[in-house]
Amino acid sequence: MGKAYGQAMGEYFNLRSTPPAVRSAVLENRIAVTHLRYDGPGTGMTDAIPAEPALLLAVQLRRLVGHQLWLDGRSIDVKPYAPGALTMLDLRTRPTANLVSDYECVQIYLPRAALDDISEADDTARLGDLPTLNGAEDPVLAHLAQIARVSVDPAGPATELFLESLLLAVHRHLRARYEGRCETVPGPRGGLAGWQEARVKEYIEANLQSGVGVIELATLCQLSVSQFGRAFKASTGITPHRWLVERRLARARELMVRTGRTLADIAHSCGFADQSHLAREFRRAEGVPLSVWRRLHGAAPICLKGPE
Repeated sequence: MGKAYGQAMGEYFNLRSTPPAVRSAVLENRIAVTHLRYDGPGTGMTDAIPAEPALLLAVQLRRLVGHQLWLDGRSIDVKPYAPGALTMLDLRTRPTANLVSDYECVQIYLPRAALDDISEADDTARLGDLPTLNGAEDPVLAHLAQIARVSVDPAGPATELFLESLLLAVHRHLRARYEGRCETVPGPRGGLAGWQEARVKEYIEANLQSGVGVIELATLCQLSVSQFGRAFKASTGITPHRWLVERRLARARELMVRTGRTLADIAHSCGFADQSHLAREFRRAEGVPLSVWRRLHGAAPICLKGPE
């Protein structure tokens, strides 16, 4: 069995026959977000999740009425979870659950290696042991989970920048709330230096199709990720993720005007998940459907004929 996310997690939860109830976005070796939903009377006992050095955060999107939980084979006292309730488990405890009611949740899978990478990139000490939480109230993580849900929704496939930024936000919150440490990150409060801004923009432009991570952008500027994110927004007025999306849209507009390539091909060339993803982002930015804009501004699309 694979890691504790995506379809593998769906199988732990006995959702083998209902794959549409499982959606996942993965940044390999760093973070994964999984949306699980079951509308029936419960899926019963889960399989034990194999032990590994990782955290699993789960935020309920609806009330969870009936379930039981075991950690390392020991029964844990649980009550019904309200919407927004947080569970935080160390996967080294091999959690098992008995789900006897319908449920919907967003899970964030955080390997310890990912948390350590963020600590190093952000010039902070590594996170220590964190408490087991069972139906806790945490409005910040509940909000972050709602944001994470967008990354696995068909309306908005996640980018690497989005997932890494989410990991950074979760990491900071875990440190501040559950370890009581809230180090300030030293460094300039202004924007990027000229060479830093030029280097980052050139790098993003050269990697629109393949994807870009916030850690590598910060490394290019010789800054921590906190310093980089703050300085980039001060220089450009928007986040690195938004800049990436807008540059992809600019490339798509250029290709539509200058070539007759299909929209599906253009979407792939510009780093969008598919044509639908491009269309959604385009309508958000332009306020008109992609097909209408192309009819007004673009080159005639190439028509591929089949055999006669």
